[in-house]
Amino acid sequence: MIPALAFLQNAWTAFSPIAAIAGLSGIGLLVLAFVGLSWLPGFLKRPLIFAGVVLIAGAAIYQAGQAKGAHDAFARDAARALAAEKTRTAIAKDITDRVSIQAVRDLAEIQATNKKLQGINDVLAKDSERDRRCTTHDDARRLRDL
Repeated sequence: MIPALAFLQNAWTAFSPIAAIAGLSGIGLLVLAFVGLSWLPGFLKRPLIFAGVVLIAGAAIYQAGQAKGAHDAFARDAARALAAEKTRTAIAKDITDRVSIQAVRDLAEIQATNKKLQGINDVLAKDSERDRRCTTHDDARRLRDL
């Protein structure tokens, strides 16, 4: 649905009401000269035919210029949007790189801290086991009874 709406928007931007009126007027003059006023002599019909052809040709040229201008404007807008998207992508990539580098640093710091804490925990665990094994249960009971 979006492409259809974009097509209609672009077609409306390229449409020229002045060219449409001029073209329809030229067609009207030709129809009038060939069908409506067929009883007129040739020297009166020829200016009507010439005016109709000139109006149609002028309308076609004007409409072509209008469409070319709209096409150029759309191309400029698309180029700007593409450049902006490339800039956004580059910024997002830079931010992602920075965040990933910081995450790696934080992880390494946490792992180093964990190793230190594990070493301290191991030392404390060995010390507490030595303290507990200094006396037997019987000796501890006898010492409490003193």
